[in-house]
Amino acid sequence: MAIQDGARSGLDANGNTASEKQAESNSISPSDPYHQPTSTASDGIFNGQVPIAICGMACRLPGGVMTPDELWDFVLAKKDGRCRVPASRYNIDAYYSNTKKPGTVSTQHGYFLDESVNLGALDMSFFTMSRSEVERADPQQRLLLEVAREALEDAGVIDWRGRTIGTYIGNFGEDWLEMMAKENQAWGIHRVAGSGDFTLANRLSYEFDLQGPSMTIRTACSSALVALNEACAAIQRGDCESALVGGVNLILAPGMTTAMEEQGVLASDGSCKTFSADANGYARGEAVTTIFIKPLADAIRDGNPVQAVIRSTSHNVDGKTPTPSHPTPSTASGSQCTFESP
Repeated sequence: MAIQDGARSGLDANGNTASEKQAESNSISPSDPYHQPTSTASDGIFNGQVPIAICGMACRLPGGVMTPDELWDFVLAKKDGRCRVPASRYNIDAYYSNTKKPGTVSTQHGYFLDESVNLGALDMSFFTMSRSEVERADPQQRLLLEVAREALEDAGVIDWRGRTIGTYIGNFGEDWLEMMAKENQAWGIHRVAGSGDFTLANRLSYEFDLQGPSMTIRTACSSALVALNEACAAIQRGDCESALVGGVNLILAPGMTTAMEEQGVLASDGSCKTFSADANGYARGEAVTTIFIKPLADAIRDGNPVQAVIRSTSHNVDGKTPTPSHPTPSTASGSQCTFESP
């Protein structure tokens, strides 16, 4: 539940409650400094990082999920967003085969945004893009514009123009570029900005006049979480006062899916079974998500809702493993975040 008034809720600017402070004073052991050498629980700092609030959230997800509240209900109802590859993406029948032949896919299913999300539409009353520019822009850009604005509004932010707000977007794949490579007579002057992955973040900064750092992160499956780590680090350094952080992936063409099929990582039934002994591979999915973050003390001062508190983030890799993408559970690697829900 969002907290509108930090003082009324008992949450201070460091994300501590009165009961937590009392518990801390009664549970200190001689070994504590060695477990958290740079942490100071009493002032809310963990590993040298001040707490950061998630103030606004917005999304478009498989299963017809259009808002964070709908996602919560979806999870509680134990629903599954798995579906057949929509005809609006590509003709899956032309690529489906269980023969493992190169260029084919062994599943007809995945996790896709449903038809209520119009990939070709954009409410032009909110943005300055010309019609020709919109028509040639990656649909991921269009959806991010809408979802980012919803996240700002959800956070109660109305005066974002000209502010040092950072923009960090995680992305995976280049489907729009793959599609447009076959239509090279239709590009015109918008080719670079329309298909370049860098524009996913830069488009938001431009349209909303956000003057903090702006970058698209491409680290495969960890892209959005790495984007969050970079945004939090930028806020800690003072590069920006707050940030929009998001992740986007639309499966518009079959190229990346067939490549993953050849790599042998896809589940034949197109279903993710995380933590299950029945897991038989990875299922591709679509999503458009954005959150708005700022230091917790600033959020409380400005009266922004506090959806959750980020205590710390980190990012590294596990070095030499059997393959470049092979995780090693025994090492403390990858992108990690410590969250707290008020």
